[in-house]
Amino acid sequence: MDKLLFSLLIQFLVITPLIILGINKPDSPWKKLWLFGLYYALYSCLLSLPNWFPELRLFPHTGWNWAGKILAISGSVLFYLTCAPFTPHNYVTLRQKTRRYSRILYLTLALYLAAVAYTWLFVNKADERFTRLLFQLTMPGLDEELAFRGIMLGLLANSLKTNIKLGAISMGNPGLIITSIMFGLVHAIQIDQQWSFQFSGFEFVNTFAIGLLLGWITIRSGSILVPVLIHNLLNSLPTLLFGMM
Repeated sequence: MDKLLFSLLIQFLVITPLIILGINKPDSPWKKLWLFGLYYALYSCLLSLPNWFPELRLFPHTGWNWAGKILAISGSVLFYLTCAPFTPHNYVTLRQKTRRYSRILYLTLALYLAAVAYTWLFVNKADERFTRLLFQLTMPGLDEELAFRGIMLGLLANSLKTNIKLGAISMGNPGLIITSIMFGLVHAIQIDQQWSFQFSGFEFVNTFAIGLLLGWITIRSGSILVPVLIHNLLNSLPTLLFGMM
């Protein structure tokens, strides 16, 4: 618990200046900003519950956090349905904003279904690789896109300016930047049992860039559908390619 709080503190300290820059004075909807912080704290706790209570773990022999992901997805859905005002920027939808994204959607969906079919037909179900692929083709995209691009980006898009400037330099959409930074930090920060703090610059840059891409697609298409599919494909692609060699 203490390590999670420390990680959350670092992330909120990093993004606070960007939130301040992005606030629409004097009528910023503070309720949505508070909901943003509350949601992310609760989401992080649900994701970590199996680490604190090992009896909650599903398929512990696989090493994958099935229970944490399922709890986080369930909590996100409940939060979305009961707590969060998302108009006019509601990205938790299957409907695409414009028709020009239909081709991208169909291509992404076809690639995703091909990856699922390949996994099911050609990967030995007793193999650890099958379990890894099954997890990567389902859980990360559903969990993280619903959280980062669906709920968190949606709340920030309804709370902050559409563009921020640092002097004469345009920095872009603050909600997109903030959620991408948080996405990068949550993958880059590691705190072990001895409280040794590790930060992977490569992992941060990699996941920050992916967060920017998926967030941009979410904003342009008005939906997290394509980002969910792309996210799961990106996670499973290394294993699929390795298995085909």
